[in-house]
Amino acid sequence: MISPNSVEQRANGAARSMSDVAQNVSSKIEKFSHDAGQKVGALTSQLQDGASEYVETGRDYIKQNPIQATAYAAVAGLALGSLLTLVLRRK
Repeated sequence: MISPNSVEQRANGAARSMSDVAQNVSSKIEKFSHDAGQKVGALTSQLQDGASEYVETGRDYIKQNPIQATAYAAVAGLALGSLLTLVLRRK
């Protein structure tokens, strides 16, 4: 026959074991979250730097070729407007 003390000891041991597992999982999730945050931050910084360079290149081109830049913008606007008109007519 199993004594009540034995059952209680086993239950306490299982509870401690579950608590240890939960703490281990919690610390792993925290580390993963921290690492992911650092990687996302680095990627965001790289994208921002690339976008800044792209914008600066665009500004330089516009300063050097204002008439061509205006013509490109007009053609792009016309093309986008035509596409939107076609899409909205189909509905």
